[in-house]
Amino acid sequence: MATTKSNSKSVALGKRSKIDSAQRNMLIFVGAASVILGITIVAVIYFAKTISFNKKLIAAKDEVIASYKSTQKNLNDISNKISGLSTNENLESVGRMRDSICEGYDGKGLDVSYSLEQLPNVRKCSALRVITDALPYTKNQDSAVTSFYILIMLAKDGALIDGLRPNDFDKSTIDDVTFNTMKINVDFKATQEKILNTLNSIEKSIRNFNVSRASLSYGRGDNAGSDISFSASYLSYSSDKAGLVQVKKVVCAKADNDKCRQAGGDGKEIVY
Repeated sequence: MATTKSNSKSVALGKRSKIDSAQRNMLIFVGAASVILGITIVAVIYFAKTISFNKKLIAAKDEVIASYKSTQKNLNDISNKISGLSTNENLESVGRMRDSICEGYDGKGLDVSYSLEQLPNVRKCSALRVITDALPYTKNQDSAVTSFYILIMLAKDGALIDGLRPNDFDKSTIDDVTFNTMKINVDFKATQEKILNTLNSIEKSIRNFNVSRASLSYGRGDNAGSDISFSASYLSYSSDKAGLVQVKKVVCAKADNDKCRQAGGDGKEIVY
């Protein structure tokens, strides 16, 4: 009887030990599974954020590549157009007198290869030199007044200047191009024919001198004479220098990150 009870107790202890071992193994398994699941969730979130950020970077890089391609295409188009203008007869017909260094210039376009030493001659001798006369890219008041004065002096049987006064610059924008405007006030006192000859000489200029205001006055009576007083305000123009603009774009992994936003992030472009 004692032996039977002892065996029963041993079996019960064995079962309890097996149950405890199974529970312990199950607890270890559940704990390990929870850890693995937690690591997996964190990894999934991390990789999802990484993929999202890389997607933003790829989109930004695509924009940069497209911008580079567009810039290169525009530069090629400009180069081709300028190459054709370098021998344009219409431009050459209103060009300045060539310097002595142009004696060896063959008149070919810019698509012909030139050495570095020859490039200054190309700029001074080709028909392209007229373009900077037509619309300079520097706000040079003295140059504009000098050009205007020379036009008056070149007039055949023209009027003498009674007064010539430059005025301040102003800015205006047309089709996203900024123009600097300068006013030149001029006074003449001469006969009608001489004033007309002078005005025709100004109109022949490759550079635009547009009349914004004009007035005529003349005396009356027998002793008034035949001279007419002519006063006008002419507008001259120059453009801002064009060139490539460097743009920097900061892409934030987290859109609401203050540090990244302060650095110009969230897809905003910073122009240098």
